[in-house]
Amino acid sequence: MTPSRFMECLAYLFWSRETLVDILECDPVLVKEWAEGREPVPPQLAAWLESLAVAHAKAGIPTAYRRRHAVRMGFK
Repeated sequence: MTPSRFMECLAYLFWSRETLVDILECDPVLVKEWAEGREPVPPQLAAWLESLAVAHAKAGIPTAYRRRHAVRMGFK
């Protein structure tokens, strides 16, 4: 996985590098090195990120809720 694809996958998931650090419970420097191409992204992690990014891109974001507000006490 290239550094640009790594960052693209995170973007599809709306994850920051910090979010990935929290999810993986790893050293932030490690994620920085993957993002900058100083260390290769491990194949298992690359496959996981790819599968999540592809699923997220395919599913899309529901648009029916845009600009909707909660209905409280009869008001919209």
